[in-house]
Amino acid sequence: MQFEITVPNDFNYQECLLFLNRNSDEILYSVNDGSIERLIKVDDQFIAIHVKLMDDVLIISHNGQEALNDQIKKYITHWFDLSRDLSPFYETISKEKSLLPLLNFRGLRIIGIPDLFEALCWTIIGQQINLAFAYKLKARLTTAFGESLKSDGKRLWHFPEPKKLLEISERFREENQFSRSKVKYLMNTAEAFEDGTISLEKLKELQTFQERQDLLTQVKGIGEWSANYALMKTLHQPEAIPFGDTGLTQALFNLGIVEDRKDRPAIEAFFKTVKGWEAYTSFYLWRSLY
Repeated sequence: MQFEITVPNDFNYQECLLFLNRNSDEILYSVNDGSIERLIKVDDQFIAIHVKLMDDVLIISHNGQEALNDQIKKYITHWFDLSRDLSPFYETISKEKSLLPLLNFRGLRIIGIPDLFEALCWTIIGQQINLAFAYKLKARLTTAFGESLKSDGKRLWHFPEPKKLLEISERFREENQFSRSKVKYLMNTAEAFEDGTISLEKLKELQTFQERQDLLTQVKGIGEWSANYALMKTLHQPEAIPFGDTGLTQALFNLGIVEDRKDRPAIEAFFKTVKGWEAYTSFYLWRSLY
């Protein structure tokens, strides 16, 4: 099955691919010759999708029924944040001399994580370790507890469901180099989803950013950084700032925006100059590092 998605004018597919292709240990999708393959879940079905750009149109191929086209389109539109007009963002950062280098990445979209549980687990996996090792741990967790499907001779993987992560054993933890606290936090999050404490629907019902942040941070292991990262990537919350992120503070330092990477008041003052575009500014600052 195949269909098309027309992309907005401010869409740079190559910049998005560059972000997606940052690490060879990424297991939840693959990028090859300008195409993306991924396993997604739609209506309790696992669907293998293939995405490529041709003549300013995304060509989507999948192994599901035509009736699923609209939901798959919705997933991809969210994944690449295709519905957002970025003109006001570029207008905002063009007024700040220190941010002018970010205009080099024009067309880059926040690459989302539509699955809230996956987004929160990814932040926990990445706590206190470098990014390269975090990708390895995510792959080990996914191949042990996730679902998979063979497509065109390749095995595609989907991040584990919450109930599966409740099965993590001490043996798995030891053999796969997970710290006890990391496993505990993953299981805390899984339990919160299983008992209904947290859900994407419940999060969407809340009216304010603070209420959403508070809902997430009530789970031990999810702090301000994790909550804000998930709100940025899953809800595309404009004001989500991943405070405490070392990459973010390094980028601010590199551009001469802050002199001290630990100066929280200075960082907060800076983000007031890009109000309404804090998340996009953060994402572009990360991009400036590679």
